[in-house]
Amino acid sequence: MSESTHRRLSDSTEMRESSDRGNRLMSATIAVIAVLAALGTLFAHHRSIEALTSKNEAILLQARASDAYAKYEARVVRYQIAQTLVAANVTGTPGGKRRLESIAESEHKSSTDVLTKAQALEKQSEEQDVDSQHVLRSYEILQTATTFFDISIVLVSISTLVATRGFFNAACALSVIGIVLMIVGFRP
Repeated sequence: MSESTHRRLSDSTEMRESSDRGNRLMSATIAVIAVLAALGTLFAHHRSIEALTSKNEAILLQARASDAYAKYEARVVRYQIAQTLVAANVTGTPGGKRRLESIAESEHKSSTDVLTKAQALEKQSEEQDVDSQHVLRSYEILQTATTFFDISIVLVSISTLVATRGFFNAACALSVIGIVLMIVGFRP
């Protein structure tokens, strides 16, 4: 064989081996990014469910607080009615007056307990609502990270097809951004 043919054959072999290494690198890169995208999707879905559960709990607590406030208002009205009847001396008997005073005192005491419970439920509802907002932000960040990973997969595929390193570098940069967003999205 001539030296020129031998050199061309050697160059051709090197190019094929280099191409094989490049394809393996691209395939491995796509696989890693795909796993990151799948994990991002999994964690985002968990956060979505957590946000919905937290929001539902806030709504339930608010409904319970509203019920408790309604009970409080009913007891205050009963207290005021009993006080008015005592002041008007409607019963006309000392036993009846004591009975109305007892009812008024009982309604007044229980109304403060109910008010305290209503306020506690409302506070829990507000805390749960704030928690759902934090979890929802986390979900949105994880979704964005997953989008960056999806775009990275496409860019690596394009890089493989057009044999241009620029798309591969852009994909790696987007993947790094996706990883950072994923880490930030894990924060409570």
